[in-house]
Amino acid sequence: MRYFWPLLIIGQLYAQTEVLPEGETAFVQAMAIERAGDLDRAIKIYYQILIGDPNHQRAYLQLRNIYTRTGDSESAIPIIENWLKYHPEDLQSELILGEFHYRNQDDEKAMEIWNQFRKTKLTNQTTYRLLFHSYVRFGQTDEMESLAQEGRERFNEPHLFAIDLANYYQSRQTYDRSLREYLTLIRYQKQYLRYATDRILIMSDDTTSHTLIDSTLRMESEKNPDVQLILAGFYYKTGHFENALLQHIEIGVINSDDIRRWLEFSANLIEEKQYELSVRSYHHLLENMEGTDPEIVGNVLLGLGQAYEEQIVQNKTELQFVKWFPENDFFYHQFVKIPNIADDPLTNTIEHYQSILALLPKSNTTATVHFRLGEIQAFLMQDMHGARISYEAALKAQPHFDLEKKIRIRIGDLLLSAGHYTEAKNYFDQESLPGNKNAKVNEYTIRYLNSLLFNREIDKPLAFLDSIILVLEPNNLFFNDLMEMHDLLVNYYFDGTRDDRLAFKSFFQAEALIRQYKILEAIEMLDYIRQEHPEALITPLSTLRLALLLLESDQFEQALLTALSIENSHLKDRVLALAGEIEERLLGNQENALKLYHRILSECQNSLLVEPVRFHIRKLSKLQES
Repeated sequence: MRYFWPLLIIGQLYAQTEVLPEGETAFVQAMAIERAGDLDRAIKIYYQILIGDPNHQRAYLQLRNIYTRTGDSESAIPIIENWLKYHPEDLQSELILGEFHYRNQDDEKAMEIWNQFRKTKLTNQTTYRLLFHSYVRFGQTDEMESLAQEGRERFNEPHLFAIDLANYYQSRQTYDRSLREYLTLIRYQKQYLRYATDRILIMSDDTTSHTLIDSTLRMESEKNPDVQLILAGFYYKTGHFENALLQHIEIGVINSDDIRRWLEFSANLIEEKQYELSVRSYHHLLENMEGTDPEIVGNVLLGLGQAYEEQIVQNKTELQFVKWFPENDFFYHQFVKIPNIADDPLTNTIEHYQSILALLPKSNTTATVHFRLGEIQAFLMQDMHGARISYEAALKAQPHFDLEKKIRIRIGDLLLSAGHYTEAKNYFDQESLPGNKNAKVNEYTIRYLNSLLFNREIDKPLAFLDSIILVLEPNNLFFNDLMEMHDLLVNYYFDGTRDDRLAFKSFFQAEALIRQYKILEAIEMLDYIRQEHPEALITPLSTLRLALLLLESDQFEQALLTALSIENSHLKDRVLALAGEIEERLLGNQENALKLYHRILSECQNSLLVEPVRFHIRKLSKLQES
């Protein structure tokens, strides 16, 4: 009681100078006073309660918590020691007493208390954990390690405290020890694989840890194959994508979880713009997974298609100011460079995938898979014959209405891409013939007119447009496209001379070649118009098209010269903007670009490009200043 007598005396002194609450309401009032921030008065009341009732646990805990928050170790120690005389079974208070001694710079006394606890109170995992976390809070690394080892041996749990140690070491950037504990954890507790992976990947934010993580995981993976998943994630996060793919290949494709993993990994490679690796990944999955679930096959083919399509988009030069009839379905916008996939595994296995699909039951899912395969063949491999086989197989597989409509349109598109314009006209005119009361202006209409234009039958689409333009509702999806084409025909063909009309027909002949992916021939045709019909009405527009094609063919200097050759035409603002973008983004001549942009402001004041260009000039000027 040597520590408690002073408390009693203090309590009596307080009582002499201040009337304190008593009875059952004292604790409630003390709590309210504490919440109000008057800690000194609350402490007096808690003292008073404990003097009257040394077993009043709530008053003791509140008093202990106040001293913990305020860091008043000297006041806390006698309170806890007195409490332990009455309650020696309160193991947590015993450990906290050591913590207060440690905070009071009495390390020796703290260790004495903890060592005594270790000798006499370690009866189960709970007591081990209580002492362990006291060591953690005060950075007693050696004691943590030895206690963990002792507990692992006693309870035959090699992973005991592995999470705690791993997190402790990771917070202190002791990565080798942290890795050791994470790997110990998953060696015996596989359910923590995801957790360990996430923590190790966080560790890899510190680039100085990469060599250690790489070597440690590779060594461990030889003993524990599960570590390959962590290694694959590490390689992916650090940008070593091919190494990540090799790890996934080593793991293999065994069950449905593996398939989900492959699909996610392959899709993530697309996000990282690793298109060739993504194709390899999808292909490996198709070749090695068991079963032929149509939904999985469909997802894989969809992913393959996206990998190729994204690769094409990356090859395309996205212009800010000048686009070729944007969002107009009359003009084909996929004339960009197609990746060379002649030697790609996909090319050699298309028939294999079709044979798999032939064994699947007919359903909308199967139809979707056939359709996606047709898309890959048509747009990526430019195999029109193979695409038609896939589309027709999709029709036979009982697709839903919307998919069936899309498939039928694609079959007609193949005729346009193959240059079979008479067949295309007959294919699409079933809903588009003038005079047909049931005719609807839709995708068929656009393609019907395209087949006429590509076949140099210019008068027929003009007459057709004249017949529907007055009755077409402005809210029709294709109203703007049809109006734009009508104006093009009137301004460049109908109102022109014989030379104008010949040039106009050649212009759409070039558009037909673009639709057939014959880009070099299209460039030659557009250059022919420029040379043979220099005064034709369509020539400035066809020259702009030529400049854009040259740009997509990586002929930047030639594209610039071609564009500037028509700067004195009615397309002056677009030409100067295009030339400015070429100088700025592709040739790296920012000063030349600014001169061209400023010309738009001074020479094309009524242009819609003035404000966007003015904003862009400000942006470039700020970059130059910085």
